Amino acid sequence: MEDTLLGNRTDADGFKAKEVSREHIPISAISSSPAFSKKRIDSGQKTTKKSQLECELSQLRDLQANHSLWENSLFRSCESGRLSLSDLQFVFGQYSFYSRNFTRYLAGFMANSDNDMHRAQLVENLWEESGESDHSQRHAELFRRFLTDGLGIVLADLTPTSATQLFVNEVLSFCLRSPACESSAFLSLGTEGIVPRMYAIFIKGLQQADIAMEHLTFFQLHTACDDEHAVTLEKIMLSYANAPGWFESCRRALTLALDLREQFFEQLYQQLQTRRIEPTLTRIQNRKSLAKAKQKLHYTNKQSGKLLYQNRGVWRNQSIDFTVERLVLSSEVLDPRILCIAPDSMNERHRHAHEALFIVKSGKGVVWIDQKQLDIEVGDIVFVPRWSAHQVKNTGDRVLTILAITDFGLTSKAFIGNYLKTARMRVTQDADYTRLSS
Repeated sequence: MEDTLLGNRTDADGFKAKEVSREHIPISAISSSPAFSKKRIDSGQKTTKKSQLECELSQLRDLQANHSLWENSLFRSCESGRLSLSDLQFVFGQYSFYSRNFTRYLAGFMANSDNDMHRAQLVENLWEESGESDHSQRHAELFRRFLTDGLGIVLADLTPTSATQLFVNEVLSFCLRSPACESSAFLSLGTEGIVPRMYAIFIKGLQQADIAMEHLTFFQLHTACDDEHAVTLEKIMLSYANAPGWFESCRRALTLALDLREQFFEQLYQQLQTRRIEPTLTRIQNRKSLAKAKQKLHYTNKQSGKLLYQNRGVWRNQSIDFTVERLVLSSEVLDPRILCIAPDSMNERHRHAHEALFIVKSGKGVVWIDQKQLDIEVGDIVFVPRWSAHQVKNTGDRVLTILAITDFGLTSKAFIGNYLKTARMRVTQDADYTRLSS
């Protein structure tokens, strides 16, 4: 009997194939048969849909990875180690109000889901968030230990700012009121999916502030388990892929999640600066004298200040030889200093956040401010704007003495970062300077 390709059989669509010899069947005949054509179309449609879904998911992930959230001021300060312990206490104290409510966001999503399998999967996430069988290991409790043991925060002293409360309310409201498709995108790619990268930034900032790794269990745990949570939520999101407008709904939800978080972090950063200078602003508005009976208000010509900084060496074949003394007064904003530069020498070219007024007391020289050169002598006054690169050279045969009046008392509080590193070629360990700039 001759070998056949189809044989006498009926396919799933009721098409009865005629027994035909293999050697007599052209490819066109096979491809033109109704059963083969339908299977090929179905297969092609599935392949097309799969390719389209992969493309759309890739676009959503690109949106997540390249969102401006990753360039926010708080993240940049964390990565560069510019946040002090006090800064971190404020930031994570506020973040705790968001973190402690995370199970409520998941519960809100569950309430809007009519799919029992999805709810079962979310219950597993909640179970892990709750510490499984050991409630002392629930994630909210781990974060509290980080606050108390790692940062030394008194939990009873924490109060959410209006910006923090708004962020928590917006997230909770979205999860409670949005369709399950949008909530899954919000919580997967927009929330759980960013945790490993975001918490790696936090860990870096905390370590640079000398917070021991033993206190960072919460962040280490989440960089591991939140990947699994994100996958679960992403699968739920993908299960709605056949719904009309699915991609656009996911894109909107993802963008909103990232936008809300970016806005929250930028507001925290702005509040850091406000908190630093708020006491000074309050005293300004109080209209009360800050003069005290034993307060030092006067320096004579014969008195010297407290050594703040000095340096001696060679820079680009030029002699560096100078000292800076601080006139210790109980001022809040003004910070007067005496700069002394040896003959035929100069100080370092540097820049800083505070502005300064130079009053030449003795000698003569040259001041460079950015690209401008100014000749100076006794009695001259020179203004040095904030962040301008400047340097002074003594061109005379006697010590050049300059009284520099700065607003260091204000800018050292408002500036977020290591003040010394921005201002000098060589960082001094002078205790007074370190204290003032912290």
